[in-house]
Amino acid sequence: MKKRARVIQISGLRGILLVIFIGTCLCAGFVAFPSICAMHIWNYVANFISIPLINIYQGAMLWAIIAISGFIINDKEKFLVEFSASDDELSEKDMQKLMERVKLQSQAQALNSMILKSSELKSLKEIKPAEKIEKIEKQQEEKETEKESV
Repeated sequence: MKKRARVIQISGLRGILLVIFIGTCLCAGFVAFPSICAMHIWNYVANFISIPLINIYQGAMLWAIIAISGFIINDKEKFLVEFSASDDELSEKDMQKLMERVKLQSQAQALNSMILKSSELKSLKEIKPAEKIEKIEKQQEEKETEKESV
């Protein structure tokens, strides 16, 4: 160990009070004072422009936004933001698989709605045969395609 190394020693009530004082000063200097300044600057500008006035908490958030933005802008290596179009386009096979899944899901949704409707019927005699249901589905699909084409 180095002989001339200085170690911070907190001893007794005096040391604890010193730590509290140092923490309070750091918080006031790096958080509270800039927050109050940001609040006053914002409210001064609000007198000339039609923007709402802010309080101390909103001033603290404004200061946090300013400080974090400053760190992001100044440190380009860690916070690199880039916007570009994705190069991952779907191939024909992937597109066909996706369309098949969509069709299956729409059929499942139609079957679920039919099951729910049929469960609401009071007796089994009122349930339509499967052939009639398929015809009704085809008619509904034709109506939808006609609506889409118009």
